[in-house]
Amino acid sequence: MNIREDPYVILGVHRHASLDEVKRAYRRLVMQWHPDRNHSSAAGKEFLRIQAAYELLLDPQRLAEWRLTQAAAAREGRPPAAAPVAEDLTQSLTLTLEEAAAGCLKNIELLHHFRCASCRGSGRLQHKHSLPCPRCNGCGRVARKGGGTSVCEGCAGRGYLRETECNDCMGSGWRQEWRTLAVRVPPGLRDGERLRLARQAPLTPGNAIAGDLYLEISLAAHPLFVLDGHDLHCQLPVSIFRLLGGGHVEVPTLRGTTRFELPPQRSLEQRLTGLGFPHRQGAAVGDLVLHLQCICPQAVGPEDLALLERLEMHLAADIEQRAPQLAAWERQLRARRQPGDV
Repeated sequence: MNIREDPYVILGVHRHASLDEVKRAYRRLVMQWHPDRNHSSAAGKEFLRIQAAYELLLDPQRLAEWRLTQAAAAREGRPPAAAPVAEDLTQSLTLTLEEAAAGCLKNIELLHHFRCASCRGSGRLQHKHSLPCPRCNGCGRVARKGGGTSVCEGCAGRGYLRETECNDCMGSGWRQEWRTLAVRVPPGLRDGERLRLARQAPLTPGNAIAGDLYLEISLAAHPLFVLDGHDLHCQLPVSIFRLLGGGHVEVPTLRGTTRFELPPQRSLEQRLTGLGFPHRQGAAVGDLVLHLQCICPQAVGPEDLALLERLEMHLAADIEQRAPQLAAWERQLRARRQPGDV
């Protein structure tokens, strides 16, 4: 424990706690954090902090000096003590492309710790009348594995207790509860970016101040779009007739659909400016890139065949200009024909 830490906060007692309350809090925390009982990596360090805080509160001279130091710091405008701050928490938040582009309101479920109201965070309950010890059922002795009995450690052989463990928090002084946090997500967040919510992480035991909550954005796969930078790419199926003749085509966007004029016989890639994904600061918007897929009908009727044959004849009449690749192919075939070939 350093000089900026508050021994009352470490032990979980109020500043006007009696000596008995301080001792009870100390015994409870020692049982919880002693390295012989608690094998976590933080147990040793926490146990030393608890021990130092307890020794400070038991020494009137050191406690008076500590109070003078805190008062002087307060007069100088500095915080009197560094209240322990819980660790920051990073949690994934999955958004659709539509939610990320427009911004949205999301509900986040978090498991919060809060001090038990039944025991006021001490983990122990005081009773007006003595109660039988639950370990030995009031007899003061418990059975041993090898036979015989031994003095009950729960009541030190007395059989009755004036103080018992709080059942509501199982003696920890803390309880847990799921709470819903409503988060407004700003528009333009992309995959991997983080949204910081100051002091919104769940409070954990032993800390007086909550840490920051970081929401790491994950964009769900979309059935229509692929995001590349701020551009949206979309595979757009178009009939061969529309692709050749051009005309109005309806396309999807992040806000619904829109229509654009497809020019005839042009590139299989079309770029619609300003219909992509927005920048976070709202300064610009990417493009919607359409990759046209030529779709041929699976079946044609007699009337269709007649129309197609007429188109083929029109094409053959000017094949050198309108279809040079077909014209070149025809020349190669003519060169390979033998007499008598059809």
